[in-house]
Amino acid sequence: MVLWSAITLLNKSYKVGRAVSFYSTFQKAFTSVFIFISFLSLFWLFSEKDAVDRHFLMSFVLLLFVWLSIYRVAVHLILDKYRTFGGNIRRAVIVGYDELGFKLYNLLQKRPQYGIRVKGFFHDKHLENQQQEFPVLGDVEDLFKLKERDIDFIYISDKVSRKLKNAIVQYADHHLMKVKLLPEIKLDVLKSLVLQRYENISVIDLNQLPLDNIFNQMAKRVFDIVFSSFVILFLLSWMYPLMGFMIKKGSKGPILFRQKRHGKNNQVFYCYKFRTMSVNEEADTKWATKDDYRITTFGKFLRKTSLDELPQFFNVFLGQMSIVGPRPHPLKLNETYEPQVQKYAKRHAFKPGITGLAQAMGYRGEIIAYHQMNSRVRLDRFYLQNWSFWLDLKIIIQTVRALYKGQEWAY
Repeated sequence: MVLWSAITLLNKSYKVGRAVSFYSTFQKAFTSVFIFISFLSLFWLFSEKDAVDRHFLMSFVLLLFVWLSIYRVAVHLILDKYRTFGGNIRRAVIVGYDELGFKLYNLLQKRPQYGIRVKGFFHDKHLENQQQEFPVLGDVEDLFKLKERDIDFIYISDKVSRKLKNAIVQYADHHLMKVKLLPEIKLDVLKSLVLQRYENISVIDLNQLPLDNIFNQMAKRVFDIVFSSFVILFLLSWMYPLMGFMIKKGSKGPILFRQKRHGKNNQVFYCYKFRTMSVNEEADTKWATKDDYRITTFGKFLRKTSLDELPQFFNVFLGQMSIVGPRPHPLKLNETYEPQVQKYAKRHAFKPGITGLAQAMGYRGEIIAYHQMNSRVRLDRFYLQNWSFWLDLKIIIQTVRALYKGQEWAY
């Protein structure tokens, strides 16, 4: 119960905000349950067999997920309907008769379930056209003269002068109103903003990523440990000697092929794979091509099924890789494309993965054109900007489907 309370409080999944989508509500509930399951699984894995009944644990987790999801979604739907019909309403005005305010006004008109009703605009400049498309309540001086105190939010366009913003904030503080700023800078592609204070100076992190959060990193790491432990104990424990026998039978050399790759923050590590080629001196400089003479008969099967990647679960367990993340490339390949592809180095901000969004979308295998690498990097950046447990699960499921159907570039 303490663990569940801590996870819920840190993830803030109990909150249903006004401008929050149905998907976001479900995603938060799912994330909390998934993190909770990961911790419980880790505890169960290293505990005595009789310490926790397996059937009780599975039933408990299933009921928790089902009923919590139903409860959270139901609350969200009820609040949406309640606000649409006029309950739990917040009244607002917009200062600044410009495009920033117009967009917000149109959005709140379309989304009555947010429970925010905009009464109109206060302008800071003389309006020549008296037939305005949007309701005008007067100039800013009229805002300060308002006798009614039923305004909850004041939205201020970033185009309003700094002096006027300060005056509105003071007025709002005195009359217990919330002030919200409509930024002029384009922030559409950014997942989140983080406001910090250096004594009396405000600083905004514009390129903060979800995995910069230490809690998200810990949750992802717990999942990696549980998942990789399961694969190592129940798959690699019997597959490794079998694969090793077949590899040794097909050609001389070691069972594992290891190659230097760039990991988090460009740290170099050895990435493990089952050896699929005969031992050669071109392994680090010449990439595998279709009908490559170096690939052994059994190696073709391993590459086609992607079973050659299984030893990378050792890399995951050791903390060098993650289950999902940007695929690590050979050092020479990075040296070739980093100067050519925009923001290429950003894909090394976090741990590389056994699979990634690019691989799930079909971008894998040999790279013969610039656009292939550019597309991979764009998908990798999208993944880092929009990371969530739900996205990781979708990528894993999509990867399994792709392996089952077979991929053209798997050679």
